[in-house]
Amino acid sequence: MRKYAIVSIIAACAMIIPLYSQDAKDKGGTDKKIVKTDSPSKVTVYNEEMLEDFETSQYSDKNLEFTVTQYQKAGLSMRDENPAPTGNSKKYLGIKFLGRSSGTSSDILIIKPAKDIIIEKYCRQISLWVYGRKMAGELSVLVRDAKEVNHRLVFGRLNYLGWRKLSVPLGRGVSQVDDFLNQKKVLRVVQLQYRPMNVTNLPMWHYFYIDDMSGTVREKYTDRQSDDW
Repeated sequence: MRKYAIVSIIAACAMIIPLYSQDAKDKGGTDKKIVKTDSPSKVTVYNEEMLEDFETSQYSDKNLEFTVTQYQKAGLSMRDENPAPTGNSKKYLGIKFLGRSSGTSSDILIIKPAKDIIIEKYCRQISLWVYGRKMAGELSVLVRDAKEVNHRLVFGRLNYLGWRKLSVPLGRGVSQVDDFLNQKKVLRVVQLQYRPMNVTNLPMWHYFYIDDMSGTVREKYTDRQSDDW
């Protein structure tokens, strides 16, 4: 009888030990590997940085360009009555343009920055606050990349009413890579373009307003390895 009791105790212990072992692993045993690192090189952090806030830059009609025809007229002015709802804006830029579309082509209004807009970091997207007036026109930005190639990036049509923050991504085709460590390359915002896209061939007045251009950027990856050995 004692022999059977000892065997029963041994069997019970054999059942308990694996359960305890499994529980220990789940609570931090060597089988469950959780790796945490605070190294900044392992995390890509993007920040939104202001490119043009229209607060101190001096814009005038000299910043406008278009191919002069018998129909085209344009003007701009700095305004402060109803800035974009960013919480910090006090001034913004108002633009008006008399233009037309003709078939597949369209008049183009060009708005040149009052100062050089240079992006030294790696940029994922460009954003712009735009007040639409339910016009059919299309707004885009022209960017010159690290290889001096121009890219027209389309924000979209302004067929809505009120302020909206419009954003456009910079795809892989926009070169931002530094050729050498000591030769840094930058992006440049060359101009904004507006195309009327009228539903008729008749010229129409178009009104829209822009505020706070920003870029979503991160630091460029650098080669930290030294060849001095």
